[in-house]
This record gives sequence, C-alpha cells and structure tokens, in this order.
Amino acid sequence: MGQHLYWQIGNLKLHGQVFITSWIVIAILLVALLGSHANLQRVPSGFQNFMEYALEFIRDLAKSNR
Repeated sequence: MGQHLYWQIGNLKLHGQVFITSWIVIAILLVALLGSHANLQRVPSGFQNFMEYALEFIRDLAKSNR
C-alpha cells in the first residue's frame, strides 16, 4: 500500500512513523503534566482533577494486570 519511513543509524534501523509519533505523544504528556501541576491545590479541580483521575486509572490498570 504505502511507503514506510525507515532510518538507519549505525546498526540500528528505526521505523520513522513510530519514532515520530512516540515523541509527539511524549511531548503532549509533558505539556499536560506541567500544565496540571503548575498551580497545585489540596482539593483538585479542573485539569488537575482530570490528571489525578487519569493517574489513578493507570495505577489501577497496572495493578490489575499483575
């Protein structure tokens, strides 16, 4: 179907689309992390509340997959 983007770095062959997508996701997560923790409050609200919910969801997911 379509062409795939591969990068050769020494003996390492990287799939370009996966590499680029991974770094975009990492950047989005970092921005969300910094945005939600810039003004921490004891009782979370708004975006901080959403991020804490997401963290608890991921923790529970990891615990249940043991």
